[in-house]
Amino acid sequence: MRIGGKANLLQLKREEGGAREMLFHLTFEILEEIVLPEAKTMRNEWLGPQLQKVMESGKVREAGLLIGKRGGFFLVDLDNPEELFTLFGPELYDTSRVEAHPVMSMEAAGQMFGQWAEEDR
Repeated sequence: MRIGGKANLLQLKREEGGAREMLFHLTFEILEEIVLPEAKTMRNEWLGPQLQKVMESGKVREAGLLIGKRGGFFLVDLDNPEELFTLFGPELYDTSRVEAHPVMSMEAAGQMFGQWAEEDR
């Protein structure tokens, strides 16, 4: 797809390497509303092994805990947004508040802003 006589940045990325990976920033915060001891135990037994699987998946660029919260973050390379659910599963989604956002590199943003400037946008 060409915009204003120039190739769309997303199209160029796809043409270079075929299937395009997407970078996502995901944050999670453990649900404090889970208060029964049995439920907390189940959550912990569920969540730990799943987070280990995520770390071993080869999809994680960076991960860590957020100081001041019972939560953390992941920066993951995925083929499509739906993969967030298959990678993190109900183990994370059922026990945490999850927020995920696609990430654009500064290089791609600079190219896009340059293209806009050339197009007088």
